[in-house]
Amino acid sequence: MEEDITTDLMILQSCLDSMLNKVEADHAMLKKTRAFEVRLLEFTTLPEIIDFILSELKTVFSVDDVSLSLLDSSQDISACLNSYDYNFEQNSNLILLEDKVILVNEFSTGMYAGTYEAHKHEVFFPLREEHPPASISIIPLNRKDQFLGSLNLGSYRSDCFFNNFISESIPQLVMLIALAIENSLQFETLRQIQLSKSMENVNNRDYLEHRLIEELDRGKRSVNCVSCLVVDIVFSKARKNVDAQKLEQYVLESVSALLKQQLRVNDVLSYYEGKKFAVLLMNVPDEFVVLISQRIQKTIKAHKETFSGQSITFSAIIGHTSYRFKEDDSQSHQEIALKLIDEADTHLQSIEKT
Repeated sequence: MEEDITTDLMILQSCLDSMLNKVEADHAMLKKTRAFEVRLLEFTTLPEIIDFILSELKTVFSVDDVSLSLLDSSQDISACLNSYDYNFEQNSNLILLEDKVILVNEFSTGMYAGTYEAHKHEVFFPLREEHPPASISIIPLNRKDQFLGSLNLGSYRSDCFFNNFISESIPQLVMLIALAIENSLQFETLRQIQLSKSMENVNNRDYLEHRLIEELDRGKRSVNCVSCLVVDIVFSKARKNVDAQKLEQYVLESVSALLKQQLRVNDVLSYYEGKKFAVLLMNVPDEFVVLISQRIQKTIKAHKETFSGQSITFSAIIGHTSYRFKEDDSQSHQEIALKLIDEADTHLQSIEKT
């Protein structure tokens, strides 16, 4: 009888110890997630938020791998990251998805927690061939019933995600991450509006496309050549105590004035996006387009400014392309205009990668 009581007491003690250990572990996890949430709210821009999530969540959840997938069907996120010179293409922990079908298929039965299967999950954990996770959890990021992307956690332990760890620990944190990402994109929209307003005398992209179509229409009659430059501005960051947004506005205003001085009356200068301008050159032979690009680069590089008592230096990278009207071209002028601008931007990006 005494042996039975002793055994029961030992079982009860073991259960109590397990319960206490779980309570302590849950409490420790709660403290870490709350600290993460407080710090997350300190960040405004998307690059800051992404880097914080990817660097800190490994520690918060004691996992080996963290990646973030974001739906970017309209390329707003990539444009935002480019405007901050964030090299997202080299970051294997950040995945930009062009189509939400991948997310819809993955979450058709809810959040996934289980074994990593390369043929199913490598899109969420790319370039892990040598060290793939053994178990993973892929958690949807939603706002207002719309997919924003997914938070992806991985572990080299095969049993890491086969318990209630995820479902009990992070619903509020995941919701806050989605909110932070959504707010950062709204902030970026406002920032771009402010940048556009700060250059009221500079044309916007809609005007650029409209004028390009007009010139192509005119080219049909006079066989003109139309060239497009995309100019990406690089400038030294102020050291301290400077509002980065105001500095960028100041730089764009200064550079737009410089560009106007380098162009003829019938050339068209427009604000493109981020720190980029676009220029249309009318009736300029290809060899002179190169010379004009080089002249613009030299002028911008030689320019010096002082902002809040600190010296700012400049440089520019320029991509360009040209189009000469062809009698047998079946494309509409609107299609040609968009293609011409995109090709100039693509040329720019290829230069930046070299």
